Order: sequence, then structure tokens, then C-alpha cells
Amino acid sequence: MADNETRAKATALTGACIASALLDALYAKGILTLDEARGVLTSAMQQVGPHAQTSEGYIATGMIGNMLSGPYTARR
Repeated sequence: MADNETRAKATALTGACIASALLDALYAKGILTLDEARGVLTSAMQQVGPHAQTSEGYIATGMIGNMLSGPYTARR
């Protein structure tokens, strides 16, 4: 059986994967516009912001930033 730290990391990874897949699906189906998808990611970045000085927060801001500058870039 996994220890608590491993389970916590797995839970976070699972949630992130589900949220990312859901955002992708909603955008692909035209349910969310590009601006709305970017709004979701911007909101997530703001929520992570206070934790950006931790290693986990720093990595999370980088991952969200990669989505904002990659598949959800404003320059399309």
C-alpha cells in the first residue's frame, strides 16, 4: 500500500489530468471559446500564485504557463 505522500501526489496528478482533459474536450466541442479556456487557466494561475515559492507551486505555474503559451495561446 502506498504511503500518504505518494497517495497525495497521485491524487493531485489524477485531478490535474482530469481537469486538463475536460478543458480540452470543452474547447474542442466549442462549448468554451479560446478566451473562456484562457480564463480558466488564468484563474488557475491566480489560485496557484500564492504557492509559487514552493517547489510544487513553481512547477504548477510553469505547467499552466505552458498551456497558456501552447495550445491555448492567444495568437491563433
